[in-house]
Amino acid sequence: MASNPKLEFYKFQLNHSDGKKKTFRDFAIEELKADKAVSNEDAFKMCFAHFIKTIETKHAKSDKKKKTITIIANPKTNPYLSSKPAPNIKKHTISGVINGGPYDKDAIVSDIANKEDNSTLGRNKSILLPYFVFVYLPADYHQGFFAIHSNSADESVTTIFRSYMSNLFAGSSYNKAIPEAFCPQSFQDEFRKGAVIKNLTFSTTIIDNNHSNDSIQSLLQEYSIKIEATPKGKGKSIPIGSGQKVIDFFEKKFFKTKTDKELSLKQFSHKSLVAENDVTKKTKVFQWDKKDDEFVPTVLLTGRVKIKDGTPDFGELKDFCNNIFESEILTEIRPDLNAKKVK
Repeated sequence: MASNPKLEFYKFQLNHSDGKKKTFRDFAIEELKADKAVSNEDAFKMCFAHFIKTIETKHAKSDKKKKTITIIANPKTNPYLSSKPAPNIKKHTISGVINGGPYDKDAIVSDIANKEDNSTLGRNKSILLPYFVFVYLPADYHQGFFAIHSNSADESVTTIFRSYMSNLFAGSSYNKAIPEAFCPQSFQDEFRKGAVIKNLTFSTTIIDNNHSNDSIQSLLQEYSIKIEATPKGKGKSIPIGSGQKVIDFFEKKFFKTKTDKELSLKQFSHKSLVAENDVTKKTKVFQWDKKDDEFVPTVLLTGRVKIKDGTPDFGELKDFCNNIFESEILTEIRPDLNAKKVK
């Protein structure tokens, strides 16, 4: 697993076909066949059962991404089974560890101590790692929230979980929910205060189908390009507030392919900006990932919870998510609760 796991936050609204704002209790009544007099607690229980059913009984997979999420129920092979997602009925939250990873790979399994002990994994087998999720499904409100931990080097599992949540709350009267990247205000403030740009990366895959007798060129019909721009020189740090201007500057640059086709960096499929901030004499690195046409600070977990061999301490991560949810996130996504307190 990557050595720098991260936590990403999303909020989403139920998307009723008639355009009206519907609560998760409404969803339970209309789609999960709950009684019209169902209590908020029982409506949440039904939403939890709906959430857990697919990943507890089978794989929720993406044929395009070749990744899957599930919960392996065998404690001999899944050491995190006791930490699987569980509901907090009073707070309408769900938190715990799921399993996710790639499948359909030509992989070989080999014993490190005995190389001769090896076998093919098989394309119908998946390689699963643990991922922590935190979900909020308020029975009395139309907007939910979820957070998922993943690896900075590979966020495909995050993409699949987003899709899973989107499809989960679609039905006969509901269109797919649309998760929106979200970051608590305190992390945004922490990110901006004194942060300077460390590097800016553009990456994409290029396909050159131009016929050539050159053996090397014929092999490079498809390749990945990664361009990294890093400020150089002492005293030349660029504040994060100028991030968009820096991105705009580099997006006007061009990369020329072997067929002399010019491709602007603006056309590259992936862009990320990394900033560095000196916090209490400790350097913390934050990453900006481009999602939904906005740059949203990604919360790296290093320095926030214990991490061993790239895997966060899930007990500490659960406490961290509960604390930030109750102290900040809840008030940001539920302005109605603030209004009730004022009255």
